[in-house]
Amino acid sequence: MKTALLVLMLLLVATGALAADNQAYLAILAETTAHKTAGMPAMPEMPAGVNIPNLPNLRAMMGGAPQRLLNVRLWSPGIAPADAFAYIVPPAGLKQGDRLNLEIYRPPTETVEGGQPGPGPGAEAAQGFTIKIYWGSSETVRPGQPKIIRWEGMTPEQKATMQKQANEARGQSSYFYRENWTTAYWPTKTQPGKIAPDASLVGNYALTTNYTGSVSIDAPSTVNFLAPFELTSPKLDRVVPLADPIRLVWKPIPTALGLHAAIFGMEGKNTLILWSSSEVETEGMMTDWGYLEMAKVLELVKSTVMMKGDRTSATVPVGIFQNCDMASLSMVGYGPGTALDQGQPLPRIQTKTTLTVMLGGKSMPDMGGPSE
Repeated sequence: MKTALLVLMLLLVATGALAADNQAYLAILAETTAHKTAGMPAMPEMPAGVNIPNLPNLRAMMGGAPQRLLNVRLWSPGIAPADAFAYIVPPAGLKQGDRLNLEIYRPPTETVEGGQPGPGPGAEAAQGFTIKIYWGSSETVRPGQPKIIRWEGMTPEQKATMQKQANEARGQSSYFYRENWTTAYWPTKTQPGKIAPDASLVGNYALTTNYTGSVSIDAPSTVNFLAPFELTSPKLDRVVPLADPIRLVWKPIPTALGLHAAIFGMEGKNTLILWSSSEVETEGMMTDWGYLEMAKVLELVKSTVMMKGDRTSATVPVGIFQNCDMASLSMVGYGPGTALDQGQPLPRIQTKTTLTVMLGGKSMPDMGGPSE
């Protein structure tokens, strides 16, 4: 939910078009994603035509082969008329037929009860809550770490910011919602958009609408689905020993521009442990960046908030997660994209690759076999 709204704001800021009252935006967002759970067998691919209820949830828990995702978002100011339509003619290599029919979402014209985020947990629930933040690739904890944030020591402004973030994370009425804007999107229920492992992003995407303009954009041969993250360390046949330094090693991701890794762990009910591969401590190093433009990725790499795209390893300091009930790894890599500097709507294509791994913890049973 937050990611799509973040994408829109990034587009608005990056194009400098906040003052253009009639400017619409088209985003074609390509992701390669994988989910793993240490100590659990990977879920096999189901035969064609086999439909198991809650399969996505089961696959997310067990893990499986990397998946390719394509999301199309068309944001336009104003409320589209009742007869509005929007579709994209994609390249044949995408293997999605000759037409992607976008579904149109119109936000309510009046605020309905329950339609906006409600209040989050009260201050009483946050008493005693502590966040410990570590950063950088190192076998041991570096001097000056962790940075410790306690609820009681926060200013009223910081508390309000955290409260707002919690509300947004749990209570956004709809990630399509933006007041007085229309969102057209794909995939849809009628076109679920399962992307084949050998599909290609390369080619022409021609958007036609009858309410907010039409535009065409090409994905050149350099803009394609990224390779997945493939960890060679730690081995995931068993839960990961969190008392040791965690050496993350992955296969190279060709064409990646910037990479980032983070681990989140809960120690009891009141302590959150965070680690980031960033070499500098910044407020944004734990942020879900959504789909960044290439210039922003290169800026983050230069400042060492992100790792270089050809990086293949990082080390988590010894013992920082050893008392956690559960710890989860998240990795993201950004690849090339393309955009036009004019058009109605203004189009953009961006690529990324992501990985999430449930590493283990005191509350996570080890279902794996003997480690070699």
